[in-house]
Order: sequence, then C-alpha cells, then structure tokens
Amino acid sequence: MKNSKIYIVGSGAIGKALAVFLQQENKQVVLVRGSVDHIPDVEDTITVVGKDSTFKQRIITTTFNGLQAINGIVLIAAKAFANTEIAGKLRDKEGDFSIVLLQNGLHVERPFQGFDKVYRCVLFSTSQITGDNKVTFKSVTSSPLGNLQGNNDGLEDVVDKINTPYFSFHSEPDITRHIWTKVIANCAFNSICPLLETDNGIFVRNSKAAQLARTVIEECVSLAQRQGIDLDSDMIEKNLMLISHRSDGQLISTYVDIIHNRRTEIENLNLEVSRMADDLGIPETVTHTRLLGELIQLKSAIKMK
Repeated sequence: MKNSKIYIVGSGAIGKALAVFLQQENKQVVLVRGSVDHIPDVEDTITVVGKDSTFKQRIITTTFNGLQAINGIVLIAAKAFANTEIAGKLRDKEGDFSIVLLQNGLHVERPFQGFDKVYRCVLFSTSQITGDNKVTFKSVTSSPLGNLQGNNDGLEDVVDKINTPYFSFHSEPDITRHIWTKVIANCAFNSICPLLETDNGIFVRNSKAAQLARTVIEECVSLAQRQGIDLDSDMIEKNLMLISHRSDGQLISTYVDIIHNRRTEIENLNLEVSRMADDLGIPETVTHTRLLGELIQLKSAIKMK
C-alpha cells in the first residue's frame, strides 16, 4: 500500500492506548475524530499507564476532512452507533485500505457492507480515561481478528501490522464464535455493572451478581444455539470471571458513558440479542437479558435529560 499508515477512528480510551503502543513500535499512526470535521490537526502527548510500565508518545489527531486519501489500515474504535456516519465518510475517500472493527456487539459491521476488506476483532483488553490524554490499560489476553465471510486473504498482513507486545492480536479464521462469546459476556458486564454502579470485579466479589450473570449467559447461549452457533455456557462463565478478576477496579465502558451522560452501546448488546429472539419468535428465551438492557437504556435516557 502506498504511504501506508494506521488510522484509528475514535479517540477514546482504546483508541488512544492503541495509538501509543503502535507508535512505540515505530508505526505511522494518526488518530481520527469521526464525529467532528471542522477542527485543526493537533499533536498531543498521550500517556498510557499499564500494569508495570508507563508509556508516552506524541500522537497526531485529525479529522476525515484533514485526510486527502486513506492508504493503509483503518481501525474503528469509535462507539458502534457512529458506524453509519463513519462508513459514509470512508466511502468518500480515495485510497487502498482495510477496515478493522474494534467494537463490541452483534451486527456492528452492517454499515460497512460493500467495502472489500472488512475484519472484525474481539477485544480482550480494557482501557479507561483518567485525565487529559491519560489512560489506564489492562490486557487480558491476545485479541482475535477475522472476516465474517471467511475471506481471510490479507488477514495475516493486517495482524502483523497492528500487533504490539502490549496490545496483541492474532488471526482467527472462525471469528463468529468469538464474537458471540464476547457479546454474551458483555451483555452481563455492560448491564449489571452500571445498574449496580460498580466496577468489573463485582462478579468475583459477589455470588449473587455472578448468578445473575450466569442467567444472562445461559439465555444468550440458548439463542446462539438456535442460530447454529455451538457455545459452552461454562466456558463463557469462566472467561467472564477471568475478565472480572483481571479488570477488578476498572469501570465498564457503558457505566462510564452513563456517568458522563453519553449514549451507550447497549443497542448492539442486550437489545440486539432481544431483537434476534423476537425475529425468531422466541422472546421468552431472553427475559433477563432484555430487562437488563431496557433498564440500561432507561437509566441512560434519564441521565441524558
């Protein structure tokens, strides 16, 4: 790719952390603000505080208007509800680029239909903004990357270009199963934690919270199996508890959004699961998952007024 760069759309906690780690590896990185068009480019020092080390890099932040063409890899780290707008802006750009969605949720890739190279990633890292251009970062394990249509041409090259020692990725030919596994865990984390107004570690500290998460997992696994996706409830629960343990003290993104009166991504989690159950004519299979999602939607709406 001519003048190949890595463009990170979304300057939140994950986007900033990944930008720093990539630049640490001497990659050409630029942050792109997807929702704003009329601001000048800026270059700021971004600090990432990890478990054992602190990293600082000067990162350029621009907008789509500031890009004449796009050549390289576009990492989408913005909220999923912005995807329709982002896809529209990318369609207006010339160049040769691959798109990688670093987002939680079901069907977040739909706005990008028609693009040649679209990959989905399941993130197993957490990051939180703690100050101006300062974030904390914790990695649970390497994040899988793949193509939903099974067309993984170029996948290894993309993984090689975005992989770093601190924020790692690996190729996964069957990404759908991983998407569902993470979505189900997030249906618990992104609803129960904000409703209890607590951090991710609640499931290892409180048996009743863990039991509620188990109910959500069982409901969602039952729905996935109706779709022909073979998942293991026990495995997902063990993974949820691992994430809960390793991100103890960290706030889930939905809770942070509610605190700051921002729109959440619950529509692509609990509420998308509910819509799928409705479409299949089995709404009763996801009763708890639906109610928790509706409560988050209501809590968010009340806070945003």
